[in-house]
Amino acid sequence: MVEYLELSIDELLLDEDNPRLGSVNTQSAALEAIVHLNEAHFRNLMLSIKNNGLDPGDNLYVIEADGEDDFTVLEGNRRLSALMVLNNPDVLDGTEVPDTIKKSLVRAAAGFDRTKIEPVRCVKFEHREDANEWIYRRHTGTADGEGRIQWGPLEIQRFSGDRSILDVIDFVGRNADYSDDEWESTKSVIESRKSSNLARLLESAPGRKHLGISISNNGDGKTPVLGSEPKWALKVLRRIIDDVRDGIVDSRDLNKASDIDGYFQALPKDLQPQKGKSGIPRPFKDIDIKKRPAPGAATKTSAKQKTKSSPKPRTTLAPRRHAFNAPTSTKGKILLREAGTLDATKFTVSAAFVLRSFVELAINDYMDANQIPKSETNAKGAVVELDLTQKADRVLKRIVAADSSKNADLRGFRNNILTKTSATSIQSLNGFVHNKFQIPTADALRAGWDCSVPIFIAAYGSA
Repeated sequence: MVEYLELSIDELLLDEDNPRLGSVNTQSAALEAIVHLNEAHFRNLMLSIKNNGLDPGDNLYVIEADGEDDFTVLEGNRRLSALMVLNNPDVLDGTEVPDTIKKSLVRAAAGFDRTKIEPVRCVKFEHREDANEWIYRRHTGTADGEGRIQWGPLEIQRFSGDRSILDVIDFVGRNADYSDDEWESTKSVIESRKSSNLARLLESAPGRKHLGISISNNGDGKTPVLGSEPKWALKVLRRIIDDVRDGIVDSRDLNKASDIDGYFQALPKDLQPQKGKSGIPRPFKDIDIKKRPAPGAATKTSAKQKTKSSPKPRTTLAPRRHAFNAPTSTKGKILLREAGTLDATKFTVSAAFVLRSFVELAINDYMDANQIPKSETNAKGAVVELDLTQKADRVLKRIVAADSSKNADLRGFRNNILTKTSATSIQSLNGFVHNKFQIPTADALRAGWDCSVPIFIAAYGSA
């Protein structure tokens, strides 16, 4: 059971067993330790409370202090420390906070009006242990969804009306020649896990100079404007997005401005700015390189074009003819024959089984042919079999190590088969077998087969 209270600043005590500090013996020692966590942050917190008040959706957690009429704050000690200094800067005299810091905090406290803050809303717990479960959730990250999930750069931009990265991503998705499945997979990886790496490149001074990007702020939000030739910029942006997606660049490579500048300087010659070639500055959202016809607009075709029949789209999981040799094993030959005859639009679950089986067969055959271990010793000294994702990752690394030019050919396999969120990832293919609610789509399965062909060629040789 909890009780909601409204208390004054004078009724609240700092927690001398605060996990941030270790154990201290006095209120002054607790205050001093909190200030020293980060003096600049502490001063900023004081100014924020003075100017904006306390967060109306965030209560302090308290318990009754032993043998006193006061309450010990278990959650919210930084806020309480800031309130104590704002209300009475003399409390710093009992600490060993340096004079220069004290003077800065005293200046920050000038003009504070406690009547605009009090009463302070609190949640009273009967025992410290009762509060600990909730405090743990607040300070241990996402906790598989139980805790608070921090916004990434793109979520912050959506909230604030800042389109400086979002419009660039949309521009690439609208104009680059990704397949629908490949773009959805790429966009998902970028937005869910790697948005900060992309933002670091595109928001940097070297990045904006290289691409000719400026930011327009018209009062409604920030809009990115492209000043270079759009088709060239699209090639550069696609390279950047692919490099971020595939982990070719990450936060370890982009620690300093010089690292970012080095990345752009190392791009191929055709991705370097061309002297004398620039475009009319336009917002990214208004640039459509493909120039799609307006809805309902008629397209001109010749009489010969009208009578010529279009190629019939493939319905089978795999095409009839292959760019690789057939496996030598009987099972492999049967799987390959079934992949080329199985109608994925009618037998989607069966097609998913065949795709997963043939991918696993090719991975295992490649590992056998190249003597790549299929197991490893764990921390307990036991030998454990690698799962299919681990095996595939080792195969990709061996292929690229042997011929780095194959790295680009393998991107589709990484995005569709090794990326967990993909519709044809190994995890999704397993789900089609074991999850009675999970059903694949024919288009996704055909795309999964096509992007796996480089692995099949590596395992069985080119036809």
